[in-house]
Amino acid sequence: MDAGAVRVLEDVMKFRLWSVGSAVALALTAGAAWACADPGCDGSFNLIASDEDCHGRGMLAPGNDSRINLMLLLADRGDRSLSTLKQTKLEYSDINSPTVFLNWRLLRGAMYPQNPVEVEESGGTYSGSRCQSYAGGSAALTQAMQANSGLPGGERSALIAARAGAEEVCKQATSYSRRYGDDSKTALPVFSGWPAVSSQAGREFLGYIQAADAFYGDRFDDARRGFAGLAAASDPFVRETAAYMLIRVEFAAAQSGAFDQYGFYDGSEKLDKAATKRGLQALAAYLKTWPTGRYSASAQGLLRRGLWLAGDYQALGQTYDRMLLSTSVGNEAAAQLIEEIDTKLLFNPDAKEAGDVGAKGAMLLATQDLVAMRGSIYGEGNSAKSGLSAAALDAQAPQFASQPALFDFLKATHAFYYGKDYRRVLELVPDDTKRTSYSNLAFSRQALRGMALAALKDRNEGGFWQDLLRGAKGPWQRPLAELGLAMHWERSGQLAAVFANGSPVTDAEIRSRLIDRAAGPALLRTIVTNKGNTGTERDLALYTLLANQLVMGQYAAFGTDVKLPVADRTTNAAAFTSGKVSDGYPCAALTVTVAALARNPQDVPARLCLGDFFRLHGLDYLHGEYDSPPKPDELGGHAVGFPGKRNFRSGFYTSIIANPAAGANDKAYALYRAVMCYAPSAINDCGGDSVPKSQRKAWFDRLKRDYPQSTWAKKLRYYW
Repeated sequence: MDAGAVRVLEDVMKFRLWSVGSAVALALTAGAAWACADPGCDGSFNLIASDEDCHGRGMLAPGNDSRINLMLLLADRGDRSLSTLKQTKLEYSDINSPTVFLNWRLLRGAMYPQNPVEVEESGGTYSGSRCQSYAGGSAALTQAMQANSGLPGGERSALIAARAGAEEVCKQATSYSRRYGDDSKTALPVFSGWPAVSSQAGREFLGYIQAADAFYGDRFDDARRGFAGLAAASDPFVRETAAYMLIRVEFAAAQSGAFDQYGFYDGSEKLDKAATKRGLQALAAYLKTWPTGRYSASAQGLLRRGLWLAGDYQALGQTYDRMLLSTSVGNEAAAQLIEEIDTKLLFNPDAKEAGDVGAKGAMLLATQDLVAMRGSIYGEGNSAKSGLSAAALDAQAPQFASQPALFDFLKATHAFYYGKDYRRVLELVPDDTKRTSYSNLAFSRQALRGMALAALKDRNEGGFWQDLLRGAKGPWQRPLAELGLAMHWERSGQLAAVFANGSPVTDAEIRSRLIDRAAGPALLRTIVTNKGNTGTERDLALYTLLANQLVMGQYAAFGTDVKLPVADRTTNAAAFTSGKVSDGYPCAALTVTVAALARNPQDVPARLCLGDFFRLHGLDYLHGEYDSPPKPDELGGHAVGFPGKRNFRSGFYTSIIANPAAGANDKAYALYRAVMCYAPSAINDCGGDSVPKSQRKAWFDRLKRDYPQSTWAKKLRYYW
């Protein structure tokens, strides 16, 4: 490590300490990220966020990722509400609803679009190792040697060559470690080609290069002795950089035993507290001697690491508070700071055990409070009450003296989620829906008020949401307000208002969810025939209408509605008139099959053909066993579009098998398909009730015994 590499080394050390620590924190805590991070993760499609799920909201809420809450508060300080952001698109997202809801990656991507320069700097052959800093350090070292008139030219050249040779060894060591693992007991390569120098400046620079090489090689005792021996060096670069590097040596030594063989942080009990103390002493000494030195800014960053290593979370929290007040939200360093705070303080198990994570400023304290108001606190199981009592919250009044609106919001949030005192929410958060735009806090306050009006079934709720929409301009503000209005209209029997011409509910995800889950036949027909709607929406409504009619056995209605126009022949809606109807069993066009069922719902060939259509077009899964319906408090969970009992093709097969009047080929096919419902997983893939393996064997044996010459008996080789 040397002068030109301070920032790079900071990044590298963060890679090992912060990133590994983050991975551990993510595994150990619920706050640093969502509990579900796999593709297509679903949360509750409503406004209420009582506990953490995959859906973050564009408002301050207990269930949000704590990083989202802290960023919303920090952005307000920098006058950067969601109204100023543009929706981002990511290749991979943890959520299915990126316009209504958000996660940390979406928010960070919107606030700080990727900087190609930063991406380039973070790569390279040695990315993620200390060798990454060699190039920048060599340039700074060369500049310092050139500036020293007491260093002979020949020694300078020899020292530069030695530096390059040590770098090559570092490369080899990094490659070896990656190949054989950090837990390998075989000694790593060590550079030994040090030049002979005689000048005082040459000896100082050589001592520095050797100490730096020891640091890179994790030989911390050698590095400590080497840098300490340069305290009185005549060269100013060597003297200051050696003093700074003593800090890094001690902090690196303090954490070197705290990582397991896979590079994961293994717990604070394995930190070297003595080395941490020496590092903090070296840091204080450096800042005293060089208060405005070349590394003073980086030393302040190292102070946070030292406090973390020392377990002084009170001081660390106070440091973070000061940084939040001085960090510009326009700089991506704000997001990096928030991630560091989240991992190193808010969700650090050791800080939690200490009983005080040191939050004193309003932003950090409010973020902690919202986490404490979750329905369950990670590691403590489900709890019926908040981790923060109303009395404890009231006692925080002095810390929020300068931010009464934020404090009232926190009290109102507690009253909503735990006191169920919705009128108290209205008292704490007056109506303020006449604005033309909202800060993040102001919008959060009004959204919470709307939620309280909904809980009270207040007759003014619908008008409130419509008023709020005028100023809710952000990519995650407006959809949230639209969600509030759409849920109100669904609950109050006014679902058609969502799809009326000129409706303020324009978000495609909200509308499509209501089409899929809540709209009945009459409304779906209206949507299909209204050319003011998009073709995509019209075809979704048509598909929903026809698919539900088939699975609910509404065959006569299907015969009429299948004639409705399809906007795009490539969509699923076209399958009902032009889709594949069979792959072996002889079937007529679907319309002919359904017409036969309209005349006789027990028609055997028609039911077998309808079963094939279900199978070929995925209708087994239309709101079936693996597609849980929305809960009553979620969008689409109140109105019931198609009441009644649905048909599953497994039922078609079992009834035909039991029907003595069924033809031989039809019964053979029903037996074949009944067994194939379980291929190859042994799990029922046809919907309806499952049967035991003994029953599947009985079907298999019957097919082979009674219909041995049938195509289906010859084709079926196993039962599952």
